[in-house]
Amino acid sequence: MNNNLVVLKLGGSVITFKNKPLSANYKAIKNISKILKRLTTPLIIVHGGGSYGHYWSVKFDMHTEPAKYDPHGISTVHSSMLTLNIIIVDALEKEGLNPYGISPSTFLNNGKPYSNKIKELKKMTEHNIIPITYGDIVYIKNNKYSILSGDVLMTMISRILQPTKIIFALNVDGLYNNIIDKKIIKEINFEFEKKKQRVINFERDLTIKDVTGGIKRKVEEATKIARTGKDVIFLNGLDPIQIEKAVKDKQFKGTIFKGKI
Repeated sequence: MNNNLVVLKLGGSVITFKNKPLSANYKAIKNISKILKRLTTPLIIVHGGGSYGHYWSVKFDMHTEPAKYDPHGISTVHSSMLTLNIIIVDALEKEGLNPYGISPSTFLNNGKPYSNKIKELKKMTEHNIIPITYGDIVYIKNNKYSILSGDVLMTMISRILQPTKIIFALNVDGLYNNIIDKKIIKEINFEFEKKKQRVINFERDLTIKDVTGGIKRKVEEATKIARTGKDVIFLNGLDPIQIEKAVKDKQFKGTIFKGKI
């Protein structure tokens, strides 16, 4: 049995056009699906909300903090994420893969990670299924709901399943030293506080207003995962060949957060 496992985050900025409400980037989704068809490693996919869930969560003023949000807004955000999830599932299925959409609320119990349900994702991959979950509005308790971002899901899943590869597919080539020359930082070792601070400052400057924290949240979650000893990869999902290279241990364009041992 193959014990390898890849957890891949498809950012909302890759699979949708974030500046146009409710608009999927069908070309990008198709291109990624074709690349994933070429992989043999068991795979779990997490995707963001982009111009679907994010668009409605902003309209209904929903955040990551648990609160008693507008019931219509809760329903609308969730419905939009189901729509986007189906678009991705359909694209993978057309390539002959076996995707299986799963609501992230399945992985929570009273608002906390439910490890036994998360472990089932790995079991599914052992039978040639690709579980696909996503950021969404989820029930916490006492009639309170919260936005659970795909980035936070990546940390939850990675901590419990300890995958061999953890990849965030963004709409940029990785993290840069500065925004002018866009020189990629190939490796971030969190033993060196100065280097970590430089990256976080840079990401703060680039952060887009986003209810789930934008790029800054991705850096924070990647840091949490790296501190558990696992490497985390940032690369460009709009150039999906980089995903294949990263999975197959070939040289790729991107940034590696080195796991702290």
